[in-house]
Amino acid sequence: MPATRNLLVAILFLITGVSSVSWMPGVANAQTGECINAPIYPEPQNRTINVGSIDELNSAIANLQPNTTIVIRPGRYVLTRTLGIEADNVTIRGSGNDCNAVVLLGRGMDEARHRGLTNGIWISAENTTIAHLSIGEVYFHTIQINADAVAPHIYNVRMFNSGQQFVKSNPIEFGVGVDNGIVEYSVMEYTDGTPKTNHDGAGLGYTNGVDVHAGTGWRISNNRFTNFHTPDDSDHLWNAAVLVWNGASDTITENNVFINVDRAVAYGLDERGYDHKGGVIRNNMVTMLPNLYSGYRKKSSDAVISILDSPNTKVLHNTILTNGNTNFAIELRFDTSGAEVSNNITDAPISHRDRRYFGERNNITNAQPEWFESPLIGNLRLRPSVPHGKDQIRAHRYAAKDIDRRDRPVGRKVDLGAHEYIEADQ
Repeated sequence: MPATRNLLVAILFLITGVSSVSWMPGVANAQTGECINAPIYPEPQNRTINVGSIDELNSAIANLQPNTTIVIRPGRYVLTRTLGIEADNVTIRGSGNDCNAVVLLGRGMDEARHRGLTNGIWISAENTTIAHLSIGEVYFHTIQINADAVAPHIYNVRMFNSGQQFVKSNPIEFGVGVDNGIVEYSVMEYTDGTPKTNHDGAGLGYTNGVDVHAGTGWRISNNRFTNFHTPDDSDHLWNAAVLVWNGASDTITENNVFINVDRAVAYGLDERGYDHKGGVIRNNMVTMLPNLYSGYRKKSSDAVISILDSPNTKVLHNTILTNGNTNFAIELRFDTSGAEVSNNITDAPISHRDRRYFGERNNITNAQPEWFESPLIGNLRLRPSVPHGKDQIRAHRYAAKDIDRRDRPVGRKVDLGAHEYIEADQ
């Protein structure tokens, strides 16, 4: 029965691009447009303003005071201006915990006649929280974070169809930017392909999910990224769904699901002494449909997780199914001294282009699609009948929990990959 169900789900996904399966409680569903089953964000304890129209929302933003929560009633709100937040300790949230109950809409990600509505939400303050809503169809960024902001928190937000980056955090200078940001339980997705126009000279296909310049201590966890795949004639072919660079450090990217992305995670981008340093990439699942890439794209590809000029970074317990689309699953390049790549399950090699030192152990690089529960929709849990990767190693102190945030190990030894298998999951 499970095998038949998985086959039906795969056929549904290939035909329609959606699936009704919710296979990872609290982490990710495979259906485009679905929210993540996130715990409800705590009720506001400070001054609260309830709004139910676009005029009321604009007025609340224009007159915003510190220590305020704006609660938006369910509905679709067509934005007339970017929502700029300049007061500290502000929360903007939808009522309830369904991210699709409140939808904020721009004029379209390819609509050049945006009339100044270039971003959805613009943050220039300390401790801003955006929670329990959807926002999309904007020309540049769904959420832009200025360099003078501190500790933004994006929680259970569905972001869709952004002309450039979905979450863009700007720097002051190399190594100085927005610190301690959190993006969790959120969805970033393209519903009908990436942008089809060149946005103000940036080049066709210039997009990322979370793009952090120079920030320290960001955590990007329990999110889903879908369809960050640009056509072969794009100017940008290898955009990372999570890109942290320009002197950033100590980023944690964990428990995320990436479906059909050209590159899932990149710590660093350019060679410049260091472009990122430290941090952990752990417990992520990455899957690509077979033949997503053309032969041309495959030939020039590198890897879905890239450590580029990022020393002392750890890549632990990820599960990656490229299905033959990329040359490598994980690649290290430039200065990656002190880096570690351990306990991953992949179906493609691990590479270090410049042959500099890094630690590598306990990785499986010949995984097969039939090892996993529902690979086409991103569920890379090991199937019960598959012995590969189970009960292999001792626990790693930087990956003490699995993708479901359960303690490792279950039993005497730890499984490889993102998920710690237990019979109760079946």
